Amino acid sequence: MYPRLISTAGLGRFVDALDQERQAQLAKWGEQKHPDGTGPGNANARELADGYRAHNDQDPAEKTWQTILLEEVYKALAEDDLVKLRAELVQVAAVAAAWVRDIDTRPHPMICAHCGEPIPTDTGLNTWRGPFPAPGQPECTVPRYHLGVEYPECRKAGA
Repeated sequence: MYPRLISTAGLGRFVDALDQERQAQLAKWGEQKHPDGTGPGNANARELADGYRAHNDQDPAEKTWQTILLEEVYKALAEDDLVKLRAELVQVAAVAAAWVRDIDTRPHPMICAHCGEPIPTDTGLNTWRGPFPAPGQPECTVPRYHLGVEYPECRKAGA
C-alpha cells in the first residue's frame, strides 16, 4: 500500500470513508461489471442537467448541495463518451466530497438525541452530556443529551 498524499483539507477523511465503503461493497458483491446505461437513450438526463444548471446559476439563494449534485449526476447520465463520462463521475465524487466536508465542519446542532428538543447553550453551565467522537467522526454527528435535572429520561438515555 502506498502512502496517501492529499492536500485538500478534509479530503483524507472522505477518502478513508470511501475506501471503507468500497471494501464493504467488494465483500458483499465482489468485483462487478455492468453496462453504463448512459448516453443518448437517457435524453431526459440532459434536460434535467440543463435544468439544474440553470437553477443553480439563476438564484444563488436556491442553490443547495442537492441541486449541485443532481446537476452533475444528470450530466454523467447523459454522457456517452467514456472519457467524458469518467470525468463527469469524478465531478460527482468531488461534489460529494465537498458536501461531506461541509457536513463535517458544521457546528453541532445541540438537539437532544433522546427527546429531540434543543439543548440550551447560553446558560454558562454544562447543559448536555454525550460520548466523545470516535476517531474520524465529525463532532456534529455525535449524539448529545440534556443534562439538567428537569430532563431525567434524557439524562438516563445519555448515560
